[in-house]
Amino acid sequence: MQRKFKAGLIAGLMVALAGCSANQEAAPALPELGTNPERLYLAGLSSGGYMAHQLHLAWPEQVQGVAIFAAGPYGCARGGLVDALQRCMFIQRGAPQAASSLALIEEEAAAGNLGDPQALAGDRVFLYHGLGDRVVHPRVGEALQATYQQLVGDQLLVHQQPQAGHGLPTESTGVACAASAAPYVNACGFAGAAVSLAHLDGAPRSASELTASVQSFDQRPFFEDSRGLADQGYYYQPVSCRADPQSCGLLMVLHGCDQAAEQVELAFIEQSGYLEAAEAHQLVVLFPQARSRTANPKACWDWWGLESRDYDTRTGRQIRALQRLWQAAQAEHH
Repeated sequence: MQRKFKAGLIAGLMVALAGCSANQEAAPALPELGTNPERLYLAGLSSGGYMAHQLHLAWPEQVQGVAIFAAGPYGCARGGLVDALQRCMFIQRGAPQAASSLALIEEEAAAGNLGDPQALAGDRVFLYHGLGDRVVHPRVGEALQATYQQLVGDQLLVHQQPQAGHGLPTESTGVACAASAAPYVNACGFAGAAVSLAHLDGAPRSASELTASVQSFDQRPFFEDSRGLADQGYYYQPVSCRADPQSCGLLMVLHGCDQAAEQVELAFIEQSGYLEAAEAHQLVVLFPQARSRTANPKACWDWWGLESRDYDTRTGRQIRALQRLWQAAQAEHH
């Protein structure tokens, strides 16, 4: 009886382990999407906005434009988690200052840790902040605006939404405009995805009806030494981009805290308006995913030094992983 029990237990464990292995292997590899490297854009909300800003500064020669929703200026959280909370979200320690951010950008660029700030001159930037945002104070967004005003000048477009809470604004999908609640997509009568992409990429090229479905892919090949990425990410490729990949650009959209698929499934991806905007602009969209763990229970992107001291430079673990991801998406078909 005992021998049968042990044999059954071992068999059960093998089945369970096989099941775990199958789940880990469920997401296919990211295909060679072959997008045009001359049309690479970044977008992000909250922690994703901070990460998009860091990526833009790290690789300005590769990125043509960025849309940032509800985030603050570079280096805001150099003092660690307390500064992140009390200066870069709430402002008990005072709001961040653009002058400090600009000085740090110049210093890190001179050391080779960021790209040349002069390379930002031709880039288009869209900034958004809800004036009722109680997660990231609007004055934090004003510091980011003043920073980019010095970096890109009249290529900057800013939209502040009265009474809006913390989230990505849409015309009519999501929670109430004033709310700060999952999936952090706010129905504000303002199509943030469409307006920001029109600024970054020009007039829409085609209709906005969806021609494809959201697909998953295996993020693990891009990890290297980062522990902050989920095993699985998502992408959207319009049918027109399959037929002629080089006619399409690439947009990387970075979710905010508590907004990853493990927390809200595909609600953010499907309600944000980015799928329709991708069709209209002939863009492939990558939706990388951060993961939750003990030190990062909300699955935020690293903008305060969670993984390493060089988190906001070219050698930052997540910055390298995300750059590898967009480079893989731009690889040409063979």
